[in-house]
Amino acid sequence: MTEPNQAEESIKHSIRKNGFPEKIVRLPFKPVYDACKNHETNLSDVLDNLQEQQIFGKIIGNHVEFRSREKIDFKPPSADPSSKDDFSWVKGAAGNIKGFQEAAQEAMGKMTPEQMQEIRKSIESMNDEEKQNILKMFSQRFDPTK
Repeated sequence: MTEPNQAEESIKHSIRKNGFPEKIVRLPFKPVYDACKNHETNLSDVLDNLQEQQIFGKIIGNHVEFRSREKIDFKPPSADPSSKDDFSWVKGAAGNIKGFQEAAQEAMGKMTPEQMQEIRKSIESMNDEEKQNILKMFSQRFDPTK
């Protein structure tokens, strides 16, 4: 296990303040990402380190959702259209960039115009380094060879 850093400690403080582990806690993605960036760490590394501490984080839309082991739903993903925030669409497609792009386009096709506009604004406000970090995080997080 690696040493906790300030970003991890900040996340743990925030989720505990909001009722974790008894509750599932959702934090806005941008502040969590910015905290990692400010502490010169990678969000995917932070999520991996937290997982070693039985804190399971998952990026869902523009939030990061944290669950304790007791709150994890071990059921396979359902075909329920109300679970559109799930990243299960990525799992099979991440093996190659073409498959990832196709899966991303399919998921985007299911988004409302408001959701698309919100994502567009978030991406446009990022600098090149932030965009590269997010691409790197996704490629590391969803790489089936790991």
